[in-house]
Amino acid sequence: MSEFMNQWDQLYSTAHKNWHLFSTKEKEEQLHFLEEAAQSLLESWSDMEEKLIDLKQKKERAAEVPSYESRGTSFFTLEMFKQASEALSNEEASGEANDVRMLYLGYALLYTEAHTKAIEKFLYLIQSKASPVISHFAYVGLGCLYTQLEDFDQAIYSFEKANELTTSMDVVYNLGVCHYVKKEYSQAAHYFKETIKELEEDGEAYFFLGCCLIESGYIKEAWNCLLSALSLLYTDEALLAFAKVSEWHGHHQMAIHCYKRLESLGRRTIETKHGLAWNYALIEEYEYAIELFTELSQAENNESIAQSVRWLIAHWPHAQSEELSTHFQLN
Repeated sequence: MSEFMNQWDQLYSTAHKNWHLFSTKEKEEQLHFLEEAAQSLLESWSDMEEKLIDLKQKKERAAEVPSYESRGTSFFTLEMFKQASEALSNEEASGEANDVRMLYLGYALLYTEAHTKAIEKFLYLIQSKASPVISHFAYVGLGCLYTQLEDFDQAIYSFEKANELTTSMDVVYNLGVCHYVKKEYSQAAHYFKETIKELEEDGEAYFFLGCCLIESGYIKEAWNCLLSALSLLYTDEALLAFAKVSEWHGHHQMAIHCYKRLESLGRRTIETKHGLAWNYALIEEYEYAIELFTELSQAENNESIAQSVRWLIAHWPHAQSEELSTHFQLN
């Protein structure tokens, strides 16, 4: 910025010194150039001011939660939520420390699915005008609770109120998930994009954004997102979901890649083997498919596998369907 200002000042000095030598056209060109440069500088300055204001607001909102440690919080840290809720209910504190105790208690009740009592604690904190950071986490607790109850309208309202108090990427991501479940794909995509801006390696946000874009008809952009997700995801649930989405949309090689990746991570199950067999079958890799279905024939009373085999026997070429019939005996 300093270098840019120095350059502008030098250009101005040169123009001012030689002004009497310029033609009318050259004067207009010099003025136009200096005006454009000055406007660019003003816009940059304005942008910096906005960013500084944003950071100052975040600093003001993001006060730390007051410290509170007790027998109840020790149980909570150990994820012994029933014991935590019992201990926290019997403890006493004052001022902000009591607000933190109530917050811990609300979450302990949430995790033990004592929903009515949890709502009472969170609403108490909100209505008693606890500090913004405490109220933020109370609204987050309500959002999580209503998500458990599949009341996504109330969950969205709660997460939005939390986001007004203090912005956090967890809340933004949860808003995206709630809108996605409600099939409000445009709104969901907005929140997943916001998440990715701050957390560039959030594979699940990329995955859900890809799903939103597929549902909205932006197929090319969707698969770019899903490919980004694939390079970042490591959980069984995420890879399995990606495999099923890929299969559903006819990207069988992608599905096979996901199932193989799951198996390479030591998650070789009947479900992954069935997924591999089915997707190999759909791309007419008959030998691999028959080999895998033969191994799966040992699985006891798995109707899902039997349905796949029946469909393939009905639709494969005669020679391959006969071979599959020989290896996989249907009841």
